[in-house]
Amino acid sequence: MKNNLIKFLQYPVRASPLSLFRLGSPQTVLVDFSSPNIAKPFHLGHFRATVTGNFVRNINEAMHHRVVAINYLGDWGTQFDLLARAFHQYGSWDKLNTNPMRHLQEIYVRVNQENGTSLSAQSIPDSDRISWWARVREMTIAHLEQTYSRMNVRFTVFEYESDYVDAAKRLVDRLLVAGLAMYDSDGVVVFRTSTTTDSSLPNPRISLLKSDGSTLYLTRDIASAISRYERYHFDRIHYVVEDGQRLHFQHLCTVLQGLNCHWLNATNPVDSPADDFQPSSPSSCQIHIPFGRVQGASTRRGQGVTLSDILDGARHTILQRMAKSPNTRFSDVTDPALSNTERQAILDVADHLGVTCLVVEFLRQRRQKPVRLRSFMGNPVANTGPTDPNSGSDGGGLDTTDLSGLGLQYCHARLCSLERRAIQSGIISSDSAHSDQTDLTVLCEKIDQLDSTLWTNANQSMELKLLKFLTGFESALLAAYEDYEASVLVQFATKLTAEVNLAWKRSPVLSCDDLNIKLLRLSTFLAARNVLAVCLRLLGIRPLRRI
Repeated sequence: MKNNLIKFLQYPVRASPLSLFRLGSPQTVLVDFSSPNIAKPFHLGHFRATVTGNFVRNINEAMHHRVVAINYLGDWGTQFDLLARAFHQYGSWDKLNTNPMRHLQEIYVRVNQENGTSLSAQSIPDSDRISWWARVREMTIAHLEQTYSRMNVRFTVFEYESDYVDAAKRLVDRLLVAGLAMYDSDGVVVFRTSTTTDSSLPNPRISLLKSDGSTLYLTRDIASAISRYERYHFDRIHYVVEDGQRLHFQHLCTVLQGLNCHWLNATNPVDSPADDFQPSSPSSCQIHIPFGRVQGASTRRGQGVTLSDILDGARHTILQRMAKSPNTRFSDVTDPALSNTERQAILDVADHLGVTCLVVEFLRQRRQKPVRLRSFMGNPVANTGPTDPNSGSDGGGLDTTDLSGLGLQYCHARLCSLERRAIQSGIISSDSAHSDQTDLTVLCEKIDQLDSTLWTNANQSMELKLLKFLTGFESALLAAYEDYEASVLVQFATKLTAEVNLAWKRSPVLSCDDLNIKLLRLSTFLAARNVLAVCLRLLGIRPLRRI
C-alpha cells in the first residue's frame, strides 16, 4: 500500500507528453484524426472524431510511444468546384470576411438543397477559382486553429488532400504498368482485386481514377499512406474515422496489401465490435479505429448547430451556475468592479468547463455506439428538421443533465485547494519552483517513515479504502489502451470522484489531531488528485486547479 501511494504521488501529472508506462520497446505510432473538409464549420461529428483521436494519441504517448498526430484536411474534389461556382453566383465577399464559416455553411446548405440546379453552367476562370480556394483554405485553418485551441487538442502536422493529387496519378500509372490496375469498360481505372486474397469485399470494384483522369479520395489516401511510411517509418498507423467508412478502409487495405506494404501487419487489433452493437466485420488490416455516428449533425441538410455555438451556449450556462454557486471562488462575470483580466479569467474557466462536459459526454459512450444529441446543457445542438430515415432513431435525443464532467473538475480543484491549505498550515512543504505545489521528495520521505500499523488498520479507514481503489487504475488504463476505449477511463474517474467525496466527509485532514494520520490522509487525497489529473489529461481535458 505504501509503495503504491508513493508511486501515485510521483505521477508526472504536468509532463508533456504524459508518459506513464513502457510496454516493450517504444514505437512510432501515426494517428490520423479529425480531418474535416475546408469551407465547412466544425460540428459534433467532427468533435467526436477529434476527441476520440486525441484520446488515441494521448494514451499511446502515456505508453511511452512516439506519436505523429496528423490532421488530414479535405481540400480537393468536385464539391469544392461546386461550392466555388455557388459562391461566385450568390455569395458575398463582405459576409465571407465578416463570418466566413457561417456564410460558407449557408451556401453549402443551399447548393445541396437545390442539388446544384440553380447554378449557372458557365465555368469560373481557373485563376479566380484557385484564388478563392486559397482564401477559403486560409480562413478555414484560422477557424480550426481557434477551435482546436479551445478543445485542448494539438497536432504534429497538418496535411491536405491536394498534397497528394500528383502522387496519386503517378501511383495509378505505376499500378497500370505493373498489371495491378486496368481500365474498365466505362474508362474508369480500377484495381485488379483478383490479385489479392481478400474475397470478403462487398463491392469488388475498387475505382482508382475517374474516366476524365481525375483522382479519387481513395487514391489520394493510398498515396498519402505510402508517403507517410517513407517519411516516418511508423510501426503502427491508425485512422480514427466514423464507422460508416469501413468499406473505404477495406479498399485501402486491399490495395496496400496488393502493393506488398508489409507495415500493415504491425497494427494492433483494436477494432473489435462493441458488445451491444454488431457492426460489420473489421477489415483484414487493423488500421481503422471506428466510432459510432453522431446522428442529427448533417451539414448538408443544415441540421447540425456549429460547435462554436454549442460551446458558447455551454459557457453561458456554466457562468449562470457559477454566479449562483456558493462553492466557486469566481464572481459574477457581469460585476462592473471586475478588471478585464479578472473577467477574462472567469470566461476562460467557464469555457473550459463547458468543453470538459462535452468531451466527457461523448467519451463516456462506448466508442462504436451511435450518439444522438438534441440538446446539451439546455441548449439545442441540432436544428429542428425531419428525422433522418436512415438514422435508426425516432427523433428523440439526449440532454446531459448530470454534468459529470463538472464533477471531475470540481473534485480536482477541491483537492488542489486542500494541498494549498496544507502548505499554508505547515503540514507539508512547497516545491521550490511552485509555491502552491508539494515538495514530493520530502513528502515521500515522510510517508516512508510512517508507522507500519497505519497500513494494516483493522477498521479499514476511509483513506486506505480510497488508496485501495486507486490501485485499480493501472488495470483500467491497460483495458482502455487495449481497446482504445475511453469510456473505461471515464467510468473509473467518475467512480474515483465518488470515492473521494465519501472519504472527504469521513476523513478530515486539517482538523485531525494525529499528525501521522493527518499526513496519511493528505497524501492519499493528493494521490487521488494525481490519478484523476492523469485520467483527465488522457481524455484530452486540462485539469483545473482553481474554480
